[in-house]
Amino acid sequence: MNTIQKIWIVILIFLLVTACGEDEKIIAFKNVNLVPMNAGKIVENQTVLVKGDRIFKIGPNDKIGIPQDAKLIEGRGAYLMPGLADMHVHLRSDWPLSQLDMYLANGVTTIRDLDGREFMLKLRDEIKTGKRSGPAIYVAAPIIYGYEQNAPDLIAGRISGYDCIKLYSYFSREDFHKAVQNAKKLDLYTVGHIPFAVGLDGIIAEGMDEIAHVEELSFELIDFDKTRDLKPEDWLPYIIKNAMLQNTISSGFDIENLNNNQKKRFSAVIGKLKSADIPVCTTLVVDEVIVQKLFAPERFRARPEYRYLPAAYRQAFLDGKEKHQVQFGGIEGLAPFKYELDRALLVELHRAGIPIVLGTDAGTGGMGIVPGFSLHDELRILIESGLTPFEAIKTATVNASAIVARMTGKNDFGTIEAGKRADFVLVNRNPLENVAHIKENRGVMAAGNWYEAAYLQAIVSPSLFPGIPFEGSVIHVRRPDDSFSTDIEILMGDGFHGNLPDDIDSISLTVTDASGKITPVSLPSYRYFDQFRSFWFSLDGPPKLGKYSFAVTGKGLTGTAVDFQTRNRIIPLPDSSTFSPVDGEVVMSKAPEFSWAAVEYPDLDIYYRLIIEEPSGRRVYSTGRISNMLSHKVSDGVLKPGKTYLWMVRVLDSPDWLEIQNRSESEWLTFKMAEVLE
Repeated sequence: MNTIQKIWIVILIFLLVTACGEDEKIIAFKNVNLVPMNAGKIVENQTVLVKGDRIFKIGPNDKIGIPQDAKLIEGRGAYLMPGLADMHVHLRSDWPLSQLDMYLANGVTTIRDLDGREFMLKLRDEIKTGKRSGPAIYVAAPIIYGYEQNAPDLIAGRISGYDCIKLYSYFSREDFHKAVQNAKKLDLYTVGHIPFAVGLDGIIAEGMDEIAHVEELSFELIDFDKTRDLKPEDWLPYIIKNAMLQNTISSGFDIENLNNNQKKRFSAVIGKLKSADIPVCTTLVVDEVIVQKLFAPERFRARPEYRYLPAAYRQAFLDGKEKHQVQFGGIEGLAPFKYELDRALLVELHRAGIPIVLGTDAGTGGMGIVPGFSLHDELRILIESGLTPFEAIKTATVNASAIVARMTGKNDFGTIEAGKRADFVLVNRNPLENVAHIKENRGVMAAGNWYEAAYLQAIVSPSLFPGIPFEGSVIHVRRPDDSFSTDIEILMGDGFHGNLPDDIDSISLTVTDASGKITPVSLPSYRYFDQFRSFWFSLDGPPKLGKYSFAVTGKGLTGTAVDFQTRNRIIPLPDSSTFSPVDGEVVMSKAPEFSWAAVEYPDLDIYYRLIIEEPSGRRVYSTGRISNMLSHKVSDGVLKPGKTYLWMVRVLDSPDWLEIQNRSESEWLTFKMAEVLE
């Protein structure tokens, strides 16, 4: 972004914020179709008057007088609905843009952080007093995990200024009893996981107020020994092992195919919750995103909101080191099974009339759940699980306020009624017909402060992201003909939204050697791979040792990155005479297996990568960089009958793309898939 563009954005935001912050006596929404959420109907041609942070009057256009000095917001053709609430979030400061701004821009006017810190209390108070824009914030005290020394006694020291407290998974039965009793003595609302050693019966008996995730109930459908004395890090692997033994994971979860004993247990879980009247927070978008990350990573990266994720998270995802990539490593099939199980639980909770409140677990920066945007995904998942638009929206409005009433005694938002907090989203189309309509708003009001759509778009504009995001890599390559090259790759981050490669004006590179001498590297013409958003250069000869500094410019922006080359190893070439299938072979299997002989290099861990491409050069399949992998079976359906492909093997000195310094690669071999596969 050039200086003039930055100045104009600052001016625009200043003017809009000034307009939002005017001390208006009355703000009037005129000619709106009202979505009051106290009933599943639309009330047409209404006027809503707002005074301060409260709804002052509501009525038909011809019955409500608008003061001459009122700020008028014309709503003809639009629908005025309550602002939305995300009741399970985690505020953090390591995001490219403000989480509070992302919530407002998505119509989220209330949030509840379930692992609070003192800075959140400050944010909450600044928003209340008008010193800062943002949604109303409710804050849980810092999580108590249960494994801390004297965990139950920590509650007393954590209540000052907080609205509730979250209890985690690792309490013993005795400590959980003490913790809940301590919270009750302090009149402190408890929300949490179902501790593994306590179980659903235990939290009901103790009177915990709310369950933080639908997924917590899935553990009640697995047989495991709750009395085991396990370390915190050992509980989940132990339970997963039991789940894998007790269920046919590969076939997925299907409630209709449960045996009688499982059906009874499923019904018993729902019955217990109904009797106890314990609300449950949803957070199903986490399940959906896990499945996407594991089975459709390109689709995950193509999501518009992916660009808002912290850079460190995006890099961890690219490196295969993201939380769920690691957690589900080797048990990927469990993820879709778990998602369908959790959705089935949600359906039954809804049928039983158990209170459901919307939450997304957004904001940690470690899971890929983007604040504000994730709420719309959660609403869609609720619809896909059988709720009507009214019922889905109710979880993020009426039900959210009811939860706050249990926490604080105040039920003052979630519906459009006189005296309630003035939290609105003004949308272009009827949200009770399609919850996706909520995404297209004309503006948002939070506690009486009106934010025009232009302002909301400006505060979350990708143009505010710092610089051009990219990573640069230098690799010493031993070619199949036993020559050497320096391969240079620029991998563009998803935060750059120009047209690639045309909007990149220049790419430059220098190398700094051990003496501090800086030498420009003359780059040849690049090849651009649209599939990977990458620029690739190849120079004859091995790379110089030193620090490589990249600079990329385009659309008035500049980005920088560095890589290091500290050692040029001559890694042996893969022996293509050991390859199977051999060059030119016709492959009969739907799921062919590829194999090759090992490459030896003293005192070096070797990693292999299988790559399959079409003759055009388009990659159709590749593995990760895997230690000691000497064979790999490609899943059924990846390779098409009758098509010809090329394949090769790379041998590398690291599994991490950014840390690879040396590799060797085989020649390309061809094979053809048979017309009829076995």
